[in-house]
Amino acid sequence: MTKQKIITFNSFKNKRKIWAGKLNRDEKVKKLSKKLYINADKHNFCYLYDWLGEPMLQTPDDVLTLQEIIHKTKPEIILEIGVAWAGTLLLYDSLSNFSKTKKIIGVDIFIPDDLKRRLFSKSKSKKIKLINADSTSFKTFSKIKKICGNYRSILIHLDSNHTKDHVLKEILLYSKLIKKNNYLIVGDTIIESIPKQKHRKREWAKGNNPQNAVNEFLKKNKNFKIDKQINYKQLLTNNPNGYLKRIK
Repeated sequence: MTKQKIITFNSFKNKRKIWAGKLNRDEKVKKLSKKLYINADKHNFCYLYDWLGEPMLQTPDDVLTLQEIIHKTKPEIILEIGVAWAGTLLLYDSLSNFSKTKKIIGVDIFIPDDLKRRLFSKSKSKKIKLINADSTSFKTFSKIKKICGNYRSILIHLDSNHTKDHVLKEILLYSKLIKKNNYLIVGDTIIESIPKQKHRKREWAKGNNPQNAVNEFLKKNKNFKIDKQINYKQLLTNNPNGYLKRIK
């Protein structure tokens, strides 16, 4: 009987990089993935997942990616702009038990009282702070900048109004808070890659969305780059080319 060779953990990690690269180059898989996303989106599939009973509005692929980024960068502060139903805030709260996260900030122009009650009854860490305000106002930014203070590791997730102008304003403001090797996540860049969502009418569409804002920002700002390796392994993501890493 031939003894099976056991590979080392480092060898396995290297193999995974190779597999992810091959997956990313497989045009057949890409076409199938896009077709599946477009058809599933007609049923609002990414609205169907909860964290601790609260809707997240994220795909499972993106949820796992958020966890990986938090594990890798160990942010002391997590800022989510666009609270919605607060499921993603609760995800960050849960993960803060295993990371160095000290504060979790949620910003939105509308945060219902019943959502606040549910959120704070489920948050065990008491690290969450809600700011009911316009994310692009200088007053809001100044308040958040003061909270962030001298913390060195900050993760920011932009997931509110998805029009190009609004997202670009957010990127230009909040990118200033990101330190080297940390991430600015721009949500719903997928809008540029799929047909107009007639089933879910919004201001944003192809040509007027977060991806357009990212493209314009990166033309002038060389401190950030798209971490494309994240998307290599994702089959159903809301954020293709939306994971921006500060490199200098």
